[in-house]
Amino acid sequence: MLPRELAHFWPHGSLGRGSTDERGGSATRWRPLGIRPIDTLPDVDLDLAFLDLNLTAPRVRPRPVNVYEILREGWRETRVDMTLQFFLDPSERHGLGSLVIDALVTCLDGAPIIGSAGKTSKTLASDDFLGSEEWEIGTQVGFIDVLATNTALGIAIVLENKIAHQLNNPLDQYAKVAFSHGDFPTLLVVVLAPELRSAKPQLDPWLSRSITYAELATAIKQMPDLVDHLLNPSDRDQRRSLELLQQFIEARSGDHDVIDLDAEATRLNEWRELVDRHREAIAKFEEEKQGITQMLRLRSKRLIDPLADRIAAAGLEFSWEAHGDYAKGADFWNAYCFTPEDWSIELKFAGAPPRPAIYVADYRGRTYKDLTTQPLGLDWSASDEQIADAFIEQVKFILAQVRQGTRYQGAPGLSTPS
Repeated sequence: MLPRELAHFWPHGSLGRGSTDERGGSATRWRPLGIRPIDTLPDVDLDLAFLDLNLTAPRVRPRPVNVYEILREGWRETRVDMTLQFFLDPSERHGLGSLVIDALVTCLDGAPIIGSAGKTSKTLASDDFLGSEEWEIGTQVGFIDVLATNTALGIAIVLENKIAHQLNNPLDQYAKVAFSHGDFPTLLVVVLAPELRSAKPQLDPWLSRSITYAELATAIKQMPDLVDHLLNPSDRDQRRSLELLQQFIEARSGDHDVIDLDAEATRLNEWRELVDRHREAIAKFEEEKQGITQMLRLRSKRLIDPLADRIAAAGLEFSWEAHGDYAKGADFWNAYCFTPEDWSIELKFAGAPPRPAIYVADYRGRTYKDLTTQPLGLDWSASDEQIADAFIEQVKFILAQVRQGTRYQGAPGLSTPS
């Protein structure tokens, strides 16, 4: 098992503190501060009986009556605006507090903040704006469908609700209206629609993000407090509001699954009993998984210097590089976009099938178009130098095919260099 003191060298998902390393030029040199990395793990003997799940199958009820489908004009934008206003307002009688507005804010995490001239370089950190009850929600404010403002937090959200019409609204004017309602250092202009929408080129600088009803519905379902409200409604207003919210989500997002609380309670109890019975085995499994993840992370990190040396020695040029891992450490990668071919090639490490433990991915530019993946041809016992050498040979071979116009043939698994 890797020593715990190594964990701080490469925070999860990045080379340093805060963000993934992306830059042009040569790779930054990294040293493990005199501590020798450990590549080996002890023999693993795991009890995997907990993986034999036999939970009660979920039940799906027939499609229920839905008030929005009964009312012929139920999907006029003004009707939807009023529904959104009701659920977004923490002070309304639904008793859900800030649950729905928090779900909306969560959908906007990382979206560009709008300034007096349009999008700025600043982005929304959604966690800073959750849990507040001081939102004020208005509809048809200066022709804005929904305007959500929170003076205490200094944030305003312009929500343009599009059901069927084209997105040709004056988003720049909407932003000015929002600014006129108070001092809001954080302003977002958002489009909510059944599908993602794009603004016209002249208005795109004023659009923070487009989200779908399905995305909002998913965010609502993932809010931690929702289950408590469903299991223990506080009063009749909350019970009816939850039913109305369920109908709104079903009809607006196309999600017609109905929550069967009795069946869910059975499955939850079975799951809890299984987790309790195999607690030690699960903990051991997670510990070993973390150890493997750290091993992949450390090796990918160690290869930055050897790869940089070999790229320079081969006279190859790149305009961009990045080193990191996907969510939960599924794959680790050292990626380079080579010029003048404008082709990205990544050395990747995977801890779980079906991907090989060490493989190469390449694609056009930074677009993931014409993506090809193939094994590097070495197993984990190969030295760092051997892996770096083999990768550079692959890079030369791939770039030669790119220059000849023969690299991508529409099928994975192209030939490898001899």
